Amino acid sequence: MPQLNPSRHTHLCALALLLAGVASFNAHADIVISGTRIIYPETVKDVTVNLENRGSKPLLVQSWLDDGRDTVNPQELKLPFIITPPVTRVDAHKGQAIRITWLGQALPKDRESLLWFNVLEVPPKAKGEGAQNLLQLAFRTRIKLFFRPKGLSGSPADAVNALQWNVKKEANGLFLVANNKTPWNISLASATFSSAGKTFNVDSHSIKPFASEAMKIVAATAPTSGTVNYVSINDFGGTEQHQSSIK
Repeated sequence: MPQLNPSRHTHLCALALLLAGVASFNAHADIVISGTRIIYPETVKDVTVNLENRGSKPLLVQSWLDDGRDTVNPQELKLPFIITPPVTRVDAHKGQAIRITWLGQALPKDRESLLWFNVLEVPPKAKGEGAQNLLQLAFRTRIKLFFRPKGLSGSPADAVNALQWNVKKEANGLFLVANNKTPWNISLASATFSSAGKTFNVDSHSIKPFASEAMKIVAATAPTSGTVNYVSINDFGGTEQHQSSIK
């Protein structure tokens, strides 16, 4: 079966934005992934991801992994995983199980590796009168996959609570800096910085293992001491509230 081009969705979505000022229409992905993230423990043979077509038409679906470079052709990435099946048809109101298998090639042993699982859905070609003037959209859904080596110290929950925070002044503003000294990836849903009765929004980001992440405080000026309130995302896609003080 021929491979689909993952960049095709970009051109189609751009066309949709151009037409949005002329006519309004509802567009949404019909393929739904069973979760918001995938955990792949090193100790398992493979993991399964369930897809469901909630639309009214059959769809051709391609699945692949990337390493963060989401515009690179999947065949050029050479990641040590196999997706089965890589391309499949999913009928309306039916499901499809996708199996991800690690081939055993070396990945870091001292930390989690972050990859991305992609699903591209393409509707069947329209037929009949007016088909040439019909706008069709190809949708891509992309979620995180964490490859988790065995023997890592601590836990994801411990890592979130162990985050160290400080405020750094730069020429282009103030930044809240999160320092992750653990082997776990930390996903943040949101963060705010409070001081002297005022609360400032923060452009929050995820923090990689043994790394720091600077997040801009959305304010012209703000104090350099206060309280950080942040929301993390756990292995199940749920959120958890946390608080830390900066002096």
